Amino acid sequence: MRNSKLSWVVFVVLGALMYYLRYEGGLNRNHVQQLITIGPYVLLVLHVTLVLMAFQDDIFQGILSLLVPLYSFYWLFLVSDAFLLRAIVAGLCVGIGMDSLAFYQAWFNSLTSGGKTFIESGGGDI
Repeated sequence: MRNSKLSWVVFVVLGALMYYLRYEGGLNRNHVQQLITIGPYVLLVLHVTLVLMAFQDDIFQGILSLLVPLYSFYWLFLVSDAFLLRAIVAGLCVGIGMDSLAFYQAWFNSLTSGGKTFIESGGGDI
């Protein structure tokens, strides 16, 4: 019970701090741009951490976390008992989540644009 209360405190403090820094003018424009730039890599490190923890919990959960997009977040919030890690991930996502989502969406679109062009052209010279 003590861990869950501590995790709520960590989430509220970290989430409020990230919200203030990102959206309420707590940082100047250059620092906000740095936060936007580094955010996707912070979430990538957190994802790798979640995958490794899922492998330690259960090999099947680890494989699913590795292969299924966003399953690691499902595992963290609905399966695992890592209350403090939940609070840290959720608190960081308040400030960097939206920008990181836009980054990964643009990255995925650039990856799939070649296949999309190939399909739209009718398959080329196959």
